[in-house]
Amino acid sequence: MKNRPVTILLTGLILLISTGNSNLTFAHGDETHAIEKSEFVGVDSAAGKVVKQFHNALQTGNETLIRQSLAENVQIFEGGKVERSLADYASHHMHADMAYLKNLSITPKEHQVTITGDIAISTAISHAQGEYKGKSIDSITMETLVLVKQVDGSWKITHVHWS
Repeated sequence: MKNRPVTILLTGLILLISTGNSNLTFAHGDETHAIEKSEFVGVDSAAGKVVKQFHNALQTGNETLIRQSLAENVQIFEGGKVERSLADYASHHMHADMAYLKNLSITPKEHQVTITGDIAISTAISHAQGEYKGKSIDSITMETLVLVKQVDGSWKITHVHWS
């Protein structure tokens, strides 16, 4: 067999990847991703508290806290569209997002906040259930937020990606 060294190399690489990190189980199809480490990391950090404040403000309709959480130049990616500033978001989708979330029960499934210097990245998966405009909602939501530490030491969300 001419390609035997390549086959052996690829087989070894696959075995190394699949057994080299005992903390992960790879997901395929409808299988779930099992993680041995905690699925909630860094959520009590200063940046994590801003994320929690933002989520709570959206769900309770607190526009003041939403504005405090977001940087003026925030970019929000959702549904194939982008809003390029806090003013843009406030004049377009902020009130719709608050109305949508108002009567939903949001159950966090996973949330990690990783801080490197003056940048924090928050990734989260949640289960949303409830009713909106007479329609039943039962969905898994995914979110990535990027936060930047400000000169005064506070954290502001500069990027949001919802799916």
